[in-house]
Amino acid sequence: ILTTGLGLLVAEHFASIGHLTLLAAIALGCVACFAYCLRRGGGFSPESLATPDVAYDYVLLLGCLLLGTLQGYLELRYQFLDQYWNWWLLASALIYLLCAHYFDNRLVLSLGLSTLGAWLGVKTSHLGTGLWDGALRDSALFFGALVIAAGAAQTRLGWKRHFLPVHLHLGVNVLLTALVAGVGSRAAGSAYLAGLLLTGSGSAFYALRERSFAFLLYAVLYGYVGITIFVLDLGHWSSEGIIFYFLVSAVTLLTALVALHRRFGSAE
Repeated sequence: ILTTGLGLLVAEHFASIGHLTLLAAIALGCVACFAYCLRRGGGFSPESLATPDVAYDYVLLLGCLLLGTLQGYLELRYQFLDQYWNWWLLASALIYLLCAHYFDNRLVLSLGLSTLGAWLGVKTSHLGTGLWDGALRDSALFFGALVIAAGAAQTRLGWKRHFLPVHLHLGVNVLLTALVAGVGSRAAGSAYLAGLLLTGSGSAFYALRERSFAFLLYAVLYGYVGITIFVLDLGHWSSEGIIFYFLVSAVTLLTALVALHRRFGSAE
């Protein structure tokens, strides 16, 4: 909320406040955040590092967000990269990932991975309007698999093992979202549904093995949405039939989730 307000302030009042004043204020705030984190912690270690204080993680996150605001303002004002402004996203993602590993911060890691995904989405959208939907789904599938693979590789190498949940939560959600979006495709809807069920089964298996209800929830909810889209696209449904389907399926889904959550809670 703070950085969104700062962005609106920059966009609406930069002329009256002055460019140099805004640049200096944002830059000083960013430098102050990083200086605080460097003084209180920092230093790369493959293992988990203890947090120096309560504010440490959030000050680093604020510094990274201020850096992104500064980059956006510079491009808006001076247009250094012109139509290639999306490279700012890539630069931001790489900086965030570097900070996440150096300062051992999972908040910034999620920010870096999300920004990297945003850059890939922007690059894909430049392929053209005719291929945008399919290409974007393919890019999302590639990105989700890449994020999961990177987390698994780090864990295998004994490097930042505690980062694995961030990789898995983001990667699984991106994969399942892309697969659900493809279920409605007439050309390859069945293939996307098969991929969705396979990925959901993998997420459910991981949930049972690690006793993590969130991944079971992902599997059930995304699977329900995908199956619903596929079933409704199969034939001509009356209004009464659609209402009956949602009543029965929703009650069954909620009952199953409550029962599964209780089993997970008792096991824990």
